[in-house]
Amino acid sequence: MIALPSTPELHHGERRKQSQQGSGGGQSRAARTRMSLAQTPYCKKKGYDPQNPLCAHVIFSGTVDKVNDTEAVFAKLSLFSRHPEMASWPRDHNWFFAKFNITNIWVLDYFGGLKTVTPQEYYNVTPLVSL
Repeated sequence: MIALPSTPELHHGERRKQSQQGSGGGQSRAARTRMSLAQTPYCKKKGYDPQNPLCAHVIFSGTVDKVNDTEAVFAKLSLFSRHPEMASWPRDHNWFFAKFNITNIWVLDYFGGLKTVTPQEYYNVTPLVSL
């Protein structure tokens, strides 16, 4: 099975410092995450230094938004089916479900600078391998 891009779902606690930052205490918070092939065996097998652009990096930025009750049902099922331990985490952390709404994507996978990928391009990707 090939996993297509989806909206990242989060199980967030209000005690986390990131949740307490942002403008005006609203439900939306600016966020950014970066992933690299250096987190996998790929670059080491190829002999690439983790800072080499051929050891690709992707940066996602956007907002983390608390989901509504309908979305929370799906998020709970989706997240806890993959990570059952999370269902028993301490209740006093005031956990809630949120989604990462991606607004910008940058890819560094070759020399010459970052490439910009729109969220529309990201979500409309076609797998290179047929199912």
